[in-house]
Amino acid sequence: MKRIGVIQIWQESNCFNPVLTTLEDFKRFGLVAGKDVLEQFGDSDELGGFVSGVGSWREVGESVGVLRAVTWPGGPVAKDVLDWFIRAVREELRKAGPLDGLLFSLHGALISENEANADASLLEAAREVLGRKIPIVATVDLHAFITPEMLRNVDALVAYHTSPHIDRRETGRRAARALERLFDGARPACAAVRLPMISIAEAQNSFGPLLKPVFKRLRELEARKEILSAAVLMTQPWLDAPRLGWTTLVISDGDASLARSLADELADACWSRRERMRVEFCGAEEAVTRALAARRKPVVIADGADATNSGAGGDSTHLLRAMIGRDIPEGALAIMVDPQAVAQAKAAGAGAEFKFAVGGKRDNIFSKPLDVAGHVVSLQPARYVLSGHLGDQLPVKMGLSATVRIRDVTLLLVEFPGPGSSPQMYRCVGLEPKEFKMVVVKSPAGFRAEYEPFAAEIILTDCPGCASPRFSDMPYKKITRPLWPLDKIEDWRNAWPPEER
Repeated sequence: MKRIGVIQIWQESNCFNPVLTTLEDFKRFGLVAGKDVLEQFGDSDELGGFVSGVGSWREVGESVGVLRAVTWPGGPVAKDVLDWFIRAVREELRKAGPLDGLLFSLHGALISENEANADASLLEAAREVLGRKIPIVATVDLHAFITPEMLRNVDALVAYHTSPHIDRRETGRRAARALERLFDGARPACAAVRLPMISIAEAQNSFGPLLKPVFKRLRELEARKEILSAAVLMTQPWLDAPRLGWTTLVISDGDASLARSLADELADACWSRRERMRVEFCGAEEAVTRALAARRKPVVIADGADATNSGAGGDSTHLLRAMIGRDIPEGALAIMVDPQAVAQAKAAGAGAEFKFAVGGKRDNIFSKPLDVAGHVVSLQPARYVLSGHLGDQLPVKMGLSATVRIRDVTLLLVEFPGPGSSPQMYRCVGLEPKEFKMVVVKSPAGFRAEYEPFAAEIILTDCPGCASPRFSDMPYKKITRPLWPLDKIEDWRNAWPPEER
């Protein structure tokens, strides 16, 4: 029986969030090693797919837990944290004993404060221990920033095929199938094409009419016996890194020219759609006005620029200021990550008056604290198990919460960031989004998976923030230019020199 190591180190970084991600952030979502990996998380996300996939092989394999570290998207990982993970990968792989293969779950957009290619460093650490003869198959989010250094240290790479991301477990199974094919003698030939483009997350719906044909094509390609993997990586656009851009990726069984032609085909399909990847945005005041005019409820207001799902701080005050300045008879529901405000509410106690400057502390670049006055409704832990966009049996702990009423606005204050796209972030403390006229989500697009079935209307905003869709407002310093839509580019093939593609 083949012994297959299982590792997951997953975080999406946002370079413009000034709050560094620490080891404590990973511990809150579950940082474990050895047998605890599968005992505690063997039925979640990619890990669940790895285990079930390896268990369904013709010659059933044994999954061996090595290391699991997950936290919600946020600022870059502190340097000492990345160093710790690199050491942990080496040490835990050695403790695991002889392995026949490795399945490695990454996001693909992890950076540290001093290393823009952190995922590659983690894969390199694994390769140093296992050597070149042991196959490594990695999974990544479709917003991964794929680099040549990453590809040099894997035999195959498998990406999500859905946005909103509801196929994490299935991606794990696909990775296990790719690994089985490697054991059966497949010879991976990889072609990756870099496109000089980034795009707004609000326009990246893989189920919508614009991109659905592209992702259907990926599934068609992977159904062919000569193809191990096919992916379109739309990248995390709030990374300030050289060579930032979309990537199309095809891995064939031994046919490099086929892989390249198919990767070019996918690149052309993506590039031809770029000008149609636009949506209508509202400012904060206009969003509230439109929501009030809606005949039904709830109206979902997406604050994508402050999306915790995109690594932003989650404490923007722009929409809150607009809402508390208006009469909203049926009420508004909003959320904010502000541990200091939670502490203030706790000190005051349920039912007490609440006067404090909320927000604008984590993201103090695009937002400023807002003085509010209201009362504390309740105090309770904010925790639940996420299944849906970006999670599958994923335990979420946002710390202590304080529900505060400010005029017609019910504001949920939490200590730590969590999924900004799920109604569970409100429901876990007894707040039902359907009961409010308007509800704020901290997500640009993933919220549609759960909110769209009952939303009366959806309004997309472009308030300032770490994850703003207005790329021209972001302080990029290291990206390779030209880069669409910041620059006008006619042909992707001529934009960058071959070594950059």
